[in-house]
Amino acid sequence: MNKTQRVVAGETLRLQLSIQQEIAKLLDRPLDPPHTVRGILRLLSQILGLNCGRVLAPNQKNEVLEVRYSYGLTHARLREGAFSVGYDEGVTGFVMRTGSTGLVPDIDREPLYLQRITERPHNDTTRIAFIAVPILESGTPVGVLSVQKAGGQETPFEADIATLKVAASAIGQVMRIGEFIRKETEHLIRENQSLRNSVTMEGMLQKSLAHGIVGSSEALLDAVKQCIQVAPSDAAVMLLGESGTGKEKFARMIHQQSERTDRPFICINCAAIPPDLLESELFGHEKGSFTGASGNKKGKILQADGGTLFLDEIGDMPLQLQSKLLRVLQEHQVDPIGAASPVPVNFRLITATHEDMQEHVNTGGFRLDLFYRINVVPVYLPPLRARRGDIRPLALHFLNELNHRYQRNVALHPEALAALERYGWPGNIRQMQNVVERAILMAESDHIQRTQIQQILTEQGSVRLPEAPTPQSSSPPAFDYGSTTKNEVGRYQWVRQEDAKQILDALNQCRGNQSCAARRLNLSLRQLRYRIEKLGLEVRRR
Repeated sequence: MNKTQRVVAGETLRLQLSIQQEIAKLLDRPLDPPHTVRGILRLLSQILGLNCGRVLAPNQKNEVLEVRYSYGLTHARLREGAFSVGYDEGVTGFVMRTGSTGLVPDIDREPLYLQRITERPHNDTTRIAFIAVPILESGTPVGVLSVQKAGGQETPFEADIATLKVAASAIGQVMRIGEFIRKETEHLIRENQSLRNSVTMEGMLQKSLAHGIVGSSEALLDAVKQCIQVAPSDAAVMLLGESGTGKEKFARMIHQQSERTDRPFICINCAAIPPDLLESELFGHEKGSFTGASGNKKGKILQADGGTLFLDEIGDMPLQLQSKLLRVLQEHQVDPIGAASPVPVNFRLITATHEDMQEHVNTGGFRLDLFYRINVVPVYLPPLRARRGDIRPLALHFLNELNHRYQRNVALHPEALAALERYGWPGNIRQMQNVVERAILMAESDHIQRTQIQQILTEQGSVRLPEAPTPQSSSPPAFDYGSTTKNEVGRYQWVRQEDAKQILDALNQCRGNQSCAARRLNLSLRQLRYRIEKLGLEVRRR
């Protein structure tokens, strides 16, 4: 080795040591993968003249080898720097596929080099070399570090490759730690979200229980969540669902979760009051305003001033009163019957109905403008048959409550609970409370037996579920007479035209004896006769 070679070798060694020290300093700082990797690429450029450094790695779907980090490249070049699946394109793909080092002394003379990301001055014909080394993890390539080197640089390629391998090792370590932290962070975020959801659900359960709303089914909690979410506002809420689903309890919960909780909660059922009296009940009247008005009467709307007015069965309100209610909502003032001037009023309106209000509007039974005024936030309350998991806790809740009221100590036999869970509950929660209350009062021992529950449900078996299921509920299942076990009579089933053949077959087998046919079909005699009448079957006793 002559003197010149020794000088070059010494300078190369000094530069290698210098860059390794600077890389070590970068690794010693708080982890920031983009900042650290770009810092290493900057050192390669500024100290060794290894320019346009880039780190390529597979995307998340492992479909494309793309530029993850770079230094000294334009955005236009970066957009072109992707390599297809299989890594069989160009020198970069070769390095990724084989784990070998890629060296192209002159990119203009190497057909394998694709020149996708090459950055060179306009009309510059300087020779450019390309070097690529694999980024390894346990001996397997997980990325590629590549650089460009202008022809004027005299540092030997062997020294450049050695330095690049050190840099690739450091970059690989940074990427592995960064990926580990990313996955752990995502895991912690998911766990945190799960805990938040659990706390939220627990909070909703506690709030619903505090208002007498029992259950933990998804459909119920969704309704509770909507009510709690809208409670702080003054937006009008319309509670939708079948009769007996607990609309008044939900209305009270909304009121008590609002800022009006210390003010009155006034409830009125529009279907329970004759139309000619409803106006006076709602709007009030002045003394002498009509025959029998012997004094001033404050209507429900004024009683609710500052609080909440709950109008149950709003669909039954007469049309002439609908227009008057609309004016109250628009003007925030009420005109009692016979009053000389309107009275200012401020209340939050909650309505409820079991009807299809849109159809009611379409048929002219309800004003469209009032419908949009009161239907700001519709909340659907699911029927009990859509909350099968809530039947048992509801039954036990009513059992405890009614035991306390009647000073009894009666328990439900497990088979009695199972019978309650199998029933269709056309009357929903109100019907369940009725059944449990009757069972407690009629119990002759400390346990309510299955036969007692079945007898009560059998007597109520002719009550029909609504003909048209609500949009949120699924279509009713086909009636399967053979699916019930012995003694499971009283469980409600949908009446379908296609059931006629099964009923007629059973009657033929029993020679027209309806009691015999009912036993074959696991129906009560009343249920069978109801179906015969409903389906219009002609039955002749032989």
